[in-house]
Amino acid sequence: MLANADQLKIPIVFSANNNYVPYMSTAMQSIMENANQGRQYIFYILHQEITEKNITLLRDQVSSFVPFAIEFINVAPYISNYNLFISRHITVEAYFRLLIPGLLPQYPKVIYMDGDMVCITDISSLYDINVENYLIAAVRDIGISWYYNPNHSKSMKFFHTVLLNSKKPEEYFCSALMIFNIGLFCKTITTEKLFELAVSREWQVHDQDVLNIVSEGKTLLIPYYWNFMSTPDAKYLPDHLKKEYDEAEKNPKIIHYKPWDQYFYTLYFEYFWKYATRTPFISTIVERMNVKNLISDSHLALHNIIIDNITHRKGIGIRFILFDCIKAWLFRDKCKLQ
Repeated sequence: MLANADQLKIPIVFSANNNYVPYMSTAMQSIMENANQGRQYIFYILHQEITEKNITLLRDQVSSFVPFAIEFINVAPYISNYNLFISRHITVEAYFRLLIPGLLPQYPKVIYMDGDMVCITDISSLYDINVENYLIAAVRDIGISWYYNPNHSKSMKFFHTVLLNSKKPEEYFCSALMIFNIGLFCKTITTEKLFELAVSREWQVHDQDVLNIVSEGKTLLIPYYWNFMSTPDAKYLPDHLKKEYDEAEKNPKIIHYKPWDQYFYTLYFEYFWKYATRTPFISTIVERMNVKNLISDSHLALHNIIIDNITHRKGIGIRFILFDCIKAWLFRDKCKLQ
């Protein structure tokens, strides 16, 4: 029997609103530039408010890469009956992840990624990970370092109730990067049951807590380099996890960070700007930083430190340093580099 055409594609899902579109666009650009061109891919964008203008810009961006296609799914009809708890910086879009198995049953596996990531490797190697007999493959939440940090004991009680009550706390994973085993997931729990659990209480880490409960004992934990987040708290990890984290820090595959939201140097920030400058949203990203005073004259003194860091990164050439990264990060519209 011939495989369904959809099953030959690698599905990559994002969840976004208009505010996050520019950063998601950067993540998509990084995926497209590093992907195995012999495979076929399709982006699915779950949303309930993205404008037609942004949809057109994203379609045009993806159209430049032949192996890629893009589809938009307005999920408003699927969540309108649920009163979903949101808090802190986490928005309602986080819950869209719970819809993935029910929305895309035609695929054996589906990759989900948050929009504040950059992929610097071939995404098909992530998709090819064997998830047989597992509901989800994911990376341990770096927040488990808090579990081992005596200085954060009070924070742990508030933010990580599920982690603290877990039989194996070190297996608590981050839902920002996942591979869903669609068939097994759909056999295990329905979308309706997932959302009933989601609204049953005010989960402190929202959908992530729900997915950790449902998938406990059925999660394939993959290395930190698939969802690398830089944090000084990593020093509190147990030795075997600290070793894995240190290796990931040297050679990350997917970096999870927000370099557009701070004025100081962030580890590997140059990769974000490398791909951001090739999207249709670079002006929007820089303008937002200007509005927040994140690229003011008082910060230009940092440029020597930033340049020095970039020049010591493997694979970053002089053209990128001068024309892409520094232009976007430091000079904005004031500097007209040719």
